Amino acid sequence: MERQKVDYDVIGFLAKSLALRFKINKKNFTHVIGISRGGLLPATVISYALDAKLLVLGLSSYDDTTGKQTSKVDITQDIDFDKLPEDSKLLIVDDKIDTGNTINYVKERIGNKFKLVRYATLFAEKSVKNKVDHYGVLVPDETWIDFPWE
Repeated sequence: MERQKVDYDVIGFLAKSLALRFKINKKNFTHVIGISRGGLLPATVISYALDAKLLVLGLSSYDDTTGKQTSKVDITQDIDFDKLPEDSKLLIVDDKIDTGNTINYVKERIGNKFKLVRYATLFAEKSVKNKVDHYGVLVPDETWIDFPWE
């Protein structure tokens, strides 16, 4: 497995680049939802840039002790999507998509309740890139990103 180290300046650059792409294309979101833990920092940057409310959906599909992905998704912080107005426009942000399990879980949770829901990650592995609508950098499959907060 290839490892790639990134610093905070790369995270900031990619988050601001995604936000600029949304602004240029006139994508107006009412809410940016960060998938914590990794998606929280880029979601915060993007929510400020887009002047959208920030919400946090705490999910984990990794075992904290081994660092390996599990088949189970643990909810550490939840959002009651039924309480959001139906005209909400949601942008879901995570740090990386590798298997797509997390994004698939979120898509299932949200369903078809909202007219506009988009999914964005800073990094996307090639084999699962089409599970998100937007990504900052395409990386080879099985690339491990060493984020500065890890």
